[in-house]
Amino acid sequence: MPSYATPGVYIEEDASLSLSINNSPTAIPVFIGKFVKKDGSQPAAGSCFKIASWLDFTSQFSLSPAISVTATAEKAYTALVAPASNGAFAVQHYFNNGGGVCYVLPLVATDADDAAAKTAAGEELATLPSLIEQQQEITLLVCPETDKTLATCTKQQVYTALDDLLQKKVDYFLIADSTNSSSDIPSTTKEKTAVYYPDLLTSFTYSRPADANIVLTGYTDVAVKTLAALQTASADEYAAAKAAVDTAWTAAKVPTTVTLPPSAAVAGAYAGTDASRGVWKAPANVALNNATPVKVVTDVDQGVMNDKGINAIRNFTGKGTLIWGARTLDKTDAWRYVPVRRLFNSVERDIKRAMQLAVFEPNSQPTWETVRSAIDHYLYGLWQQGALSGSKASEAYFVQIGQGVTMTDDDINQGKMIVKVGMAAVRPAEFIILQFTQNVGQ
Repeated sequence: MPSYATPGVYIEEDASLSLSINNSPTAIPVFIGKFVKKDGSQPAAGSCFKIASWLDFTSQFSLSPAISVTATAEKAYTALVAPASNGAFAVQHYFNNGGGVCYVLPLVATDADDAAAKTAAGEELATLPSLIEQQQEITLLVCPETDKTLATCTKQQVYTALDDLLQKKVDYFLIADSTNSSSDIPSTTKEKTAVYYPDLLTSFTYSRPADANIVLTGYTDVAVKTLAALQTASADEYAAAKAAVDTAWTAAKVPTTVTLPPSAAVAGAYAGTDASRGVWKAPANVALNNATPVKVVTDVDQGVMNDKGINAIRNFTGKGTLIWGARTLDKTDAWRYVPVRRLFNSVERDIKRAMQLAVFEPNSQPTWETVRSAIDHYLYGLWQQGALSGSKASEAYFVQIGQGVTMTDDDINQGKMIVKVGMAAVRPAEFIILQFTQNVGQ
């Protein structure tokens, strides 16, 4: 430390590597499904919207099925009611159950029964992984639709399209739905998939959109684009168009009550549990709001479901509707439980992002010690919060890095910095080893 003879402000520059590891968000879902814009139009293909709150969602999207009216040359009117979807109410169910920031990824391919439409639907599914990766916060994958509401594809096809992310990336976890208690299980990466059953009856109801949100096409005055605008332009023609809408709405038999797959409400429970306790806390024995299981799951039923890896949602007298399981589809001891897999997802993601700061550092002892110290500090914080097993830190985790320890001379010459991290999750209380390799000195 130099000495200074006169008063003043002096600056000393320290160019050594400073590395800290921050806890990134662990429960930010993307909802993949059918959505209608507030004005009744379809979202643009390839869109992915960040939603901060329920108010934010309702300012952009409609809760009602889209209705479009077409005027013919003979001044007759035909109306079309789009099939009801789950997307909007699923997002509402998510916020009702503790959810926070989320993303909405609309599927906009048409359900026309021709080769071109089917090709477009397939191409749309193929873009899902890249669209999701562009939003770097997303950690949970949810498709709250059914085969019927998706129309252009099956739910399993959506899950299959997402599996590339589960296989190759550390960031993602799939919350899936099952339509029965035994056989409807997605063929995705087992350790990163949790399945829930049964569907949930809610108090939500579909309502007809307001005239201002019913799109009108083909009218002689191109400036008249909605049913509300037509009412101002011509009362007689508005009456004819309104009659066509009434007939179409009745014929569509839009449901009066809304039954939803459980994944959206469960995603809310994940988010609420992570915020109040941490990602290492099992999102189970958690009450769901505005949710009544459409099927009664007995203890015998749950025994079968546990064997299949399907998590039950059950209603208990005096307790309400509870998530009564926290299993992945993996049957191995290491990854059988949701909080263990998600904790390791979180740790891998945080350490990987922090280590990228060392890309241009020399692959030498000072850098290794900085990295080791940062990871040790990060894991110590997790242990103090109860995320890891062990009565002392050395029983909860270890961090190894160094020449002859994790790296050979050849590794170092190739610019590889290799770190081994072991953590004892609360269950199973055995070390699970992670290995990180970062190219440095570039």
